Amino acid sequence: MNDIHESNRACWNGWAKWWGRRRDKIGVWRECHRDPTLVLSAGEMQFLANTRGQRVCVLASGDNGVVFALAGMGARVTSVDISEGQLEIAEERARFLGLDVSFLRSDVTDLKALEDNAFDAVHTGGGVAVWISDFRMYYAEATRILKPGGVLAVNESHPFVPVLSVETPWNELDDYSNRGPFTYTTNEGFKGYEYHWTVADHIQAALDAGCDLLKVEEHDGTVADRVQDELDDRKAMKDNQAKADVPKLPRYLLIGARKRLAGNRLEATW
Repeated sequence: MNDIHESNRACWNGWAKWWGRRRDKIGVWRECHRDPTLVLSAGEMQFLANTRGQRVCVLASGDNGVVFALAGMGARVTSVDISEGQLEIAEERARFLGLDVSFLRSDVTDLKALEDNAFDAVHTGGGVAVWISDFRMYYAEATRILKPGGVLAVNESHPFVPVLSVETPWNELDDYSNRGPFTYTTNEGFKGYEYHWTVADHIQAALDAGCDLLKVEEHDGTVADRVQDELDDRKAMKDNQAKADVPKLPRYLLIGARKRLAGNRLEATW
């Protein structure tokens, strides 16, 4: 058992109902099984559009928007998250939508409940990286459960995001190379841990896990993200909170990779 992850699990169990209400406000979870582009970027669709009938695993599934989109596209989806609170809400919503989804509560760095080479595609991301202490094991487990030749799609909050915040003056910006851990205590009294992994960390972890890169892209998010932004902006204006003048930077990092076939190992030549 990873004590750091268990602390973060307690945080997310404490936040689950609040997060569920937050997602209810934008309502995208009710529609994404009919229109996957609400929660999947164009880059993600490139790798996941043809998953009908295939086994797909969504790691750190959170609010399960991606899970519902893939299920609506005809994939046989397994939803994995560390928070039982999040999964309880997701199961209720899946029943409401009439979607057949398998749910598993598990730490993404310890997927022993899932067999080797079991899935045609694995999706993960959406802001989970900051909660992961054993980053290479995260990618290693995601790759282990993939079939050889299977696709790994990682759509993660861009590593710039935790370094830059709207409240942080430019002369007090965090060090991009400082991975953490950064600790804090939630309003509910839980201790949380965050890590700031870099773009290079993501790419190297995918390569080390046994994947070959197909695509690396920086982008600004999905329809759901833009709707949430609009709601957050309205709240900020209502609360008279001014946003800092920061440059426009990408919000998401997309990595598309394929698990190497047996014996097809890429060897370094330098």
